[in-house]
Amino acid sequence: MVLLRVLLLLSITLFGPLDLQAQSKRAKRVGPSAYSAGGPCDTSAWKLVFHDEFDGPALDRSKWVTYFTFSDDGSDRCPGCRIMGTSNTVFRDDLVTVRDGMLVLGVEARPEEWYGQRKEHAGGMVHSIGNAHFSHGRFEVRCRIPKGAGLWPAFWGFGGETEIDVFEFCGERPKWMKGSVHRWGKTKYSNTGKHRSVDLSADFHDYAVEWDGDAVRWYLDGRLVHSRARFVDRRGRPLPACDRAPGELATAPYFPRATDGINLILDLAVSEPKGYCNGPKMPVAWPADAVFEVDHVRVYQRQPEPHLRDLCGEVRAIAPADPNAVPPQTGSSQRFVLSGPPAKVEWTTSTGLELIATEGNTVEVRMRPNARGPQWIEASVSGDPCNSGILNVRTAVAIAR
Repeated sequence: MVLLRVLLLLSITLFGPLDLQAQSKRAKRVGPSAYSAGGPCDTSAWKLVFHDEFDGPALDRSKWVTYFTFSDDGSDRCPGCRIMGTSNTVFRDDLVTVRDGMLVLGVEARPEEWYGQRKEHAGGMVHSIGNAHFSHGRFEVRCRIPKGAGLWPAFWGFGGETEIDVFEFCGERPKWMKGSVHRWGKTKYSNTGKHRSVDLSADFHDYAVEWDGDAVRWYLDGRLVHSRARFVDRRGRPLPACDRAPGELATAPYFPRATDGINLILDLAVSEPKGYCNGPKMPVAWPADAVFEVDHVRVYQRQPEPHLRDLCGEVRAIAPADPNAVPPQTGSSQRFVLSGPPAKVEWTTSTGLELIATEGNTVEVRMRPNARGPQWIEASVSGDPCNSGILNVRTAVAIAR
């Protein structure tokens, strides 16, 4: 009996810590069980619910702010509102511009301080607000990342305990795209995938993440490069997202929570030395092309959430701004509006009409004295997120005889 007790104590001493360590590693890969309904994947069409083509003269403040909204009132008055993690950066408004149809996030080597925290660089960032928070969807960006040791461009979503990184790059390794999911509960769970490509700082590329109830998928230029599933086997290996038999299955503890709505964030930071990236030990001036250029951001959902709508579900048509207005007579003017999804519009008219003013989807025209017969207005929509190519919509304006 004594010998048995000694052997038992030895086994606990020798193998107990190893078992606990193995259990800890397994807990990072295998979470609680949940019921899986199984069945095929949802292949219904994606519907556009949010987008910004950055075609205006300035940042659309109804969609974006230039800081993290961590304060009680949604302002930037909090210690973490303009500083991020291990970055050596304070985010400043003057490094966020919209020009030539692009959102441009810049970076400068200049000392900054925020709530007593000193940093050596200033950077630019935008954070979506209002209805731009999403549970599930397809999140797309077309952009060009900058190159330079320590630069840290990212496109990601955050809300509640959920973070989904569509991409993060280190400027010293622009061929390596990193995509991650994080759960920020009492215990942090993370999973990161890496994909090696060409030098992605040399040109614009399309990046996307699809997040649904059973999987997160990462795409580069339309090609699937990484995925993670909600359900895993007993070793933590992802199970197929589709065509499973119904039943109880283990879940991945890092998988995004469906109850968390995420806001979108684009930022250009500089890493601390030996931080996430190889940040510079001493600040040096960044070259002029060390900017994060964003052509557009688009979000799609298969079934729009109650606070969202299908922006492409409306038919484009031109009509008088005042439905009770009579057709313009010689020398008089009238305003017309293009209905349907918001997009960049170029207006043209017949020779009998004169363009007085254009603003977005609205145009004002005046009837010329020499106008003869019916006249027309044409709206040409380019870069349309709802339709490929150019959509021309015409309306006829009758001239009083």
